[in-house]
Amino acid sequence: MTATVMKPGNWQKNWAARRASFEAECRDARDGLLIDAKDPVTAQLRVRDDVIRLCAASLHWKERGYSVLADEPHRFRSVLPIRRYDDFSEEIDRETRTKGGVLSCSPVLRWLKTSGTTGTPKCVPYTLHWLLNYRIPAMKAMWGTYTELHPEILAHPHATLDTQTVREYVLDFVHGVQHQAVSNRHPKLNSRDWSPPWYDSPWFGTETPTDHEGRMYHRIRHLVGRELHFISAINPSTLVSMRDIIAARRDQLVRDVREGTLDGEPCTRPDEEAARRLEAVLAEDDFTLKDVWPSLTLYSCWLSASAGLYQAKLDTLFPGVHKLPFMSCGTEGVTTIPVDATAHSQPLAVGQAFFEFVPAEVPLGELLEAGDTADTLLVEEVEEGRDYHLIMTQATGLYRLWTGDVYHVDRIDGGTPWVHFVHRDGLFHSFTGEKITETQVTRSIQQGMAGCGLETGLYLCGPRWGEPPGYVVVAEVPTPSEALSTTLSAAVDQALREINIEYASKRDSGRLLPLEVITVEHDAISSYTESRRQAGNANQYKYKPYQQDIDFVADLVGR
Repeated sequence: MTATVMKPGNWQKNWAARRASFEAECRDARDGLLIDAKDPVTAQLRVRDDVIRLCAASLHWKERGYSVLADEPHRFRSVLPIRRYDDFSEEIDRETRTKGGVLSCSPVLRWLKTSGTTGTPKCVPYTLHWLLNYRIPAMKAMWGTYTELHPEILAHPHATLDTQTVREYVLDFVHGVQHQAVSNRHPKLNSRDWSPPWYDSPWFGTETPTDHEGRMYHRIRHLVGRELHFISAINPSTLVSMRDIIAARRDQLVRDVREGTLDGEPCTRPDEEAARRLEAVLAEDDFTLKDVWPSLTLYSCWLSASAGLYQAKLDTLFPGVHKLPFMSCGTEGVTTIPVDATAHSQPLAVGQAFFEFVPAEVPLGELLEAGDTADTLLVEEVEEGRDYHLIMTQATGLYRLWTGDVYHVDRIDGGTPWVHFVHRDGLFHSFTGEKITETQVTRSIQQGMAGCGLETGLYLCGPRWGEPPGYVVVAEVPTPSEALSTTLSAAVDQALREINIEYASKRDSGRLLPLEVITVEHDAISSYTESRRQAGNANQYKYKPYQQDIDFVADLVGR
């Protein structure tokens, strides 16, 4: 796709016209967040009662007798069952046809797409009420923190590179309603939808390439040589890949700056001096993003849980640059919104959902699978230092939803828990947001083995850190060979791509290496497991196919 040449000054004029109102809206949203954090119980009851008002007249609530809550809101937890996403499948299927009125009495404007535990894309209802009162205010509150702590990010039109959201034409529909990722903010649904000052900038609009490398290069080309202060991302892998793309396309970037082009089309004025400066910077193999943009003062992304493992790399990429966390969230809803620079923990967003907690040691998944339930704790009942399953009720109509997320309560301030995401129940690993689960890995290996006429035996799987990272599987087979390992690697990798759409996306963008399978003799893994049992506590050690590192590769195959 060739670059579209913007009319000089048009988008900058739009930026200038939007800047003050955007800053004010974000400040107001942040103020509301801080007020709620000082009185979390009141905020929680407000959200609970809002959900009841919104849903009491819906078809699902009437049919199940839940409308009684309109008069008896205190019975909320005793009347409504804890549910998983799949438990809403019938209601969601109905709502795709009615476009509202089944789960809640607000129209569904779009369906949000994300991978389910089976790899089938979810359909999370994005309703008008949720848009206006929850999701957009959450984004504005986060940016209110960013602008409060670093006002320079709104200093001029080229000060901020926002990679958190994109604008892409939607190709998938469910009964005429768009089905898209929550990060895609196109098209704008109304005047209160997400509309930052850079909304019409040439690196943010619909004319940018849709592939990861193409889009990232497009952003880099438009902002290189500018006084960029802030790079905002969701996943730290995006920031790492940004530097990698600059390195891989350094000659092209220097040439484009020198000639004033992008993909062969006019983009900026030719600038020989800027090209020479950039060429000198990129000639160093260890150049940083701070070298490319000496004006950088801030970056943001996820900084806790597995994403925190990127910190050493980020420190190298951004020497001396301040950092702020991205909100803890999923497609289904927002859990925390940053209020300061604390990297690993932020306050529970008590105005975003009605939250309940179950101690992490309770086998909640097993209980729900068996048709049972569990007692829950409210926000004022959790304890510092403990892990909890998080259950949330959203104004989308998805009530008492257990997504499988486990959070740790770091501290309690003014009654509001400060928490950080620990892991997803059943999750194996996530380098770049692919969120691979144990179930997905097992299914992929089974499919790959079956395609080769083999039964799945013992295996070990672990994450291999690198640039880019990937996954390694060591599997027992009757007759191991290099040829079989190569065949299984391709088959299992393809199966995982089909099962997990986020894994496929990260593979396509080059942010993950292909999964590698190494075959070993039968009993190799069982013998290895037994040796570990003898080395540790024999009563506690168990065979665990999903490892946190790949030390087992050296032990089993000598590399």
